[in-house]
Amino acid sequence: MILVYVRCESKKENKEVKYAVINQELPSKSDIIDLSKNLKISNVIVLESSDSSIIDFVHKVVEDDFYFIQGGRSIYKFDKSGNYISKISKAKGGPDEFVNLTDILLLNDQNRLWLYDSHNRTIFQYDYDFNLEINYTLDYPLFGLEKLNHGIIGTPGYMMVNEDPYSLFYFKGENLVTGYKFEKTMHPFDIEKSDYLHVFRHDFFSKLEGGDYNFVNSFNDTIYNIKGTGEISPSYFVDFGNKKLLEADLVGKGYTSIVDVFQFINSTDKSFNVGNIFESQKLLIYRFFNQGNAFLSVYNKMSKSLISGHKLLIEYSGRKIEINLDEEIRIGSLGDGRGYIALPSESSVLGDFQKVFGVNDGDNPIILIFNEI
Repeated sequence: MILVYVRCESKKENKEVKYAVINQELPSKSDIIDLSKNLKISNVIVLESSDSSIIDFVHKVVEDDFYFIQGGRSIYKFDKSGNYISKISKAKGGPDEFVNLTDILLLNDQNRLWLYDSHNRTIFQYDYDFNLEINYTLDYPLFGLEKLNHGIIGTPGYMMVNEDPYSLFYFKGENLVTGYKFEKTMHPFDIEKSDYLHVFRHDFFSKLEGGDYNFVNSFNDTIYNIKGTGEISPSYFVDFGNKKLLEADLVGKGYTSIVDVFQFINSTDKSFNVGNIFESQKLLIYRFFNQGNAFLSVYNKMSKSLISGHKLLIEYSGRKIEINLDEEIRIGSLGDGRGYIALPSESSVLGDFQKVFGVNDGDNPIILIFNEI
C-alpha cells in the first residue's frame, strides 16, 4: 500500500510538504522484474574494448555528442556508436592534475566537462577534447557534486568536513572564474552511526527532467528533491517496516571494524542503502540491499504500484534476457527522461547472453539507453 503523508518540513516557515511513502516489502531472490513492461531500450552501446579503453567499473555515464564514462581512475570518451576516442587518467597530483576521480558532470550548453577531485578538493574544467581550461578549489572533500542555477550542491557522504556533521553543502556562485562561496549546510547526521553506515557510493545525486535533482539520504531511506535554486524537500520515503535498519542496530554495539558491522547486518533480514535512482514522469526506480543481495524496485507514480525483485528481465533484439541484479550493474539518469543500465560483460552476469551482445569475459561493459513507455 502506498500512502501520501503531509508533514511540517520547516519550523521557521511552517511549510507543509507532501511526499510519498513507499511500503517496501522484501522480495525473494527468485522474484523477477520485467523491465520491458515499463521501459523501452532505445539504444545498446557495446563499448569498444582495447588495452587503452578497458573500464574497471562504470561509476557514472554522462552524455552529449559523446558518452563520457567515469571509471575508477579515468574518464573515457566514446562516440555514439561505442567507438573509443580518448581518456584522461589519474596523475601524480601536480597543480593541474587530479589524484582522486570523485565525480564528473557536463555543462552541455558550453560543451565543457567538470571533474571533481576530492583529494585536491578541486574542480577541473575541460573542453570535450580533454584540454584543461581552468580549475577552482572548493576546499571541501565532497563525494558528489552538481551544478545548480546559481550555485553548486555537494555531499561529503557521511564524513565530517567541518565542526558539525552535515550531508549537504551549498556553494553560491555562477562559474569557476568568479568562484563559489560556501553558504550553508543541510541534513545533519549521527556521527557514530556514520562510522558504520558510510558506504562509498557514486549515486548520491540523480538528474531529473527540467533541471532538478534527487538526493538519496541512506540514513533515513529518503529521496529528496533539489530545485535548481537549491531548495530541498522530501519526495519519497522508502518504508522497510520491521525490516528497517535501526540506529540501535549500529550505535553502541562496540563494533571493531566495518566488516563486523556488515556481517551483522547481512545475518539479519534488515534492508538498507537505497541508491541507484532513476526517476521519470511515471516511474521511480531504486536499488537496495538485504542479506548481501541487491534488489531493485520500480514504483509507478501514476498507479502507486510497486514491483520488486532480484532478477531483471529485459528485451533486446527480439529476445527476453534474464539476469540477476549483480552489484556491478549500474542504473542512472541522463536527465532528459532517459536513463542507462551498465551491464558487465562477464559470463558471471550475462551467462549465455554474452552471445546476444557479442561480448566476452574481459570486454568493456554494455550501456543500455532506455526511456519509459
